Amino acid sequence: MIEDSFIESHVTRNGGKNIVARCFAVFALCVIIVAVNFFGLAVFGGPALGVTLMFSVTLIFIFVFLLKRSYTEYDIEISNDNVNVAKILGQSSRVDLMDFSIKDCIYIGPVTGDRYEEDLKKADIKLAITEQKKYPIEENIWYMLYKEENYICMLILDFKPEMYKVFRRYNPRNVAFYKAPVKKEEKSGEENA
Repeated sequence: MIEDSFIESHVTRNGGKNIVARCFAVFALCVIIVAVNFFGLAVFGGPALGVTLMFSVTLIFIFVFLLKRSYTEYDIEISNDNVNVAKILGQSSRVDLMDFSIKDCIYIGPVTGDRYEEDLKKADIKLAITEQKKYPIEENIWYMLYKEENYICMLILDFKPEMYKVFRRYNPRNVAFYKAPVKKEEKSGEENA
């Protein structure tokens, strides 16, 4: 009897340069709020303070809403042979992006493989679920190529070793060979002497 398999991967997109941009946006928002309030007081006096404060609060709500929407998270769930990819918007709403079977994959392998460049050109829809938008070409980044209706779709993801067993179980012919890393044993004190 084959046991059920369930693998979940949660990816938060690395902000990198966005951190500086977000700090600048917060600083610019503070400057705008202070300028609007001082301008309102200087030109129209005390009665304008209520309007300018309401405008400031509205700006803050809009800014927080846009900031939350720019925060990008992805969920990848592999349940037996089914792969489901979802994007989490604003840390609250979930949008399904891809849902397919491992059995339908044309190829599954690392982006360092010989086929990757050719498959990338063939793919009509490409979705990279990695920590960085521009993912590095390394052994731990894999892709899954499958056909849905008339489109060839490619999912690029951070590979976890436990995924390989599931890939091989449901699609053994179309999965690249994975050589598991071997931990080097430390030399004993006698060999160093």
